[in-house]
Amino acid sequence: MKYHIVTLGCPKNAVDSEGMDGILSGEGHAQAARADDADVIIVNTCSFIAAARSETLSVLGELGAQKREGQRLIAAGCMAQSHGDLVSGVAGVDATLSTQQWMRIGELVGERASANGRQVPVIGLEPAAKAPTPSAQPPTPSSYADWRTAQIRRTRSAPSAYLKISDGCNLRCAFCTIPSFKGDMASKPVGSILAEAQELAARGVREIVLVAQHLTDYGRDLKITDGLATLLDELCQVLPENVWLRLMYAYPHGVSDRLIQVMADRRQVLPYLDMPLQHAHPDTLRRMRRPPDADRTRGIIRDLRAAMPDMAMRSTFIVGFPGETSAEFKELLAFLDEVRLDRVGAFRYSQEPGTHAATLAGQVRPQVIEKRWHELMQLQQGISRERSQHWLGRRIDVLVEGHGTADDGRPLALGRSFRDAPEVDGQVFVWGSPPVGEIVTVHVTQATDYDLWGEMNVEC
Repeated sequence: MKYHIVTLGCPKNAVDSEGMDGILSGEGHAQAARADDADVIIVNTCSFIAAARSETLSVLGELGAQKREGQRLIAAGCMAQSHGDLVSGVAGVDATLSTQQWMRIGELVGERASANGRQVPVIGLEPAAKAPTPSAQPPTPSSYADWRTAQIRRTRSAPSAYLKISDGCNLRCAFCTIPSFKGDMASKPVGSILAEAQELAARGVREIVLVAQHLTDYGRDLKITDGLATLLDELCQVLPENVWLRLMYAYPHGVSDRLIQVMADRRQVLPYLDMPLQHAHPDTLRRMRRPPDADRTRGIIRDLRAAMPDMAMRSTFIVGFPGETSAEFKELLAFLDEVRLDRVGAFRYSQEPGTHAATLAGQVRPQVIEKRWHELMQLQQGISRERSQHWLGRRIDVLVEGHGTADDGRPLALGRSFRDAPEVDGQVFVWGSPPVGEIVTVHVTQATDYDLWGEMNVEC
């Protein structure tokens, strides 16, 4: 059988898609470069916010309408579980596979392949039970047993790769639906992560991006003290020194002194942290059901920069959360002006059915949300420019990811430094043609709001 996988949503979905790719290729199926050429099309769906669900339904609808006779369409992942009835109702969808069942993709595709060309109905697997409300009993340990023990066969060769170390989340933020269908956090065993990381390095990967819903909570369910710091120590012992480790989605209340020390001491761990904060006013944070101690967050940022002076930090915030007053928003702006984060992403609040936030009074008018979003991003643009200009005249290591040419015909390479996470941050443009997958030292000659430009082999 020929299969084609379409991935929507976050890097955690990308890891699951690669897992499905590995299962199917390992069972003898062939990957098709285009959906038109595939016998089976798999869409790994996203359910994060309304815009993501709209995109999912649009993609499924378009693929379903274009299906040829005998071609199958499978909807997998988050929205297939959280809104199964909606997804299965899209014309042309033949089966659904929940986010906790992607490792069973071979059963669906294999069922079709075993027919030797005869028409065989594909039966959608039952979605896993929804996670309980915070007041209910936690799910049984077996709810993620398949995911924890699944062996991901990495099939793609690229300079950078994501590695998911846990799934689910123990937090119950007022605006988030993820725990309702992913359940409590389930950590992958250290040994499995080490083996996967070594496989990636053996395939030539130079940057491994550790991802999870809540990275700094890793290992709590496995009774590992200071789990993320322990994992990083283990990874650095088995990986070559020229492999980067990048941390994404690290919540502040899990950033310990030991984690900061490991990041500062271990060469492979990049001085970069994506730390979703969501807001800075304690009253807003309480309504969000987030830790309301912004002063503690300030202290963590100071400690990180004291240990790693060039530390690059990224965060995300929500503007227009229910009840957000003008004073609360201004405090968020003052916080950003004070802590000077390198990169910031801002979400306009989206009222998600089934969340606590959707029931709150004081829903902010869309026009106000839009105005605040633009004001925040304008402030942050200047801060990001200032942080980038700090690198003018300095050297920085760059992981080369592609080649091109400038308007005048000169060769130009494209890559990322330690400051730049894949897909969400800036890039570094390098004059010349260094090999893809190599880490080269670049003298920075120009800095824009989000990107750097430079030359190789130039004395500073």
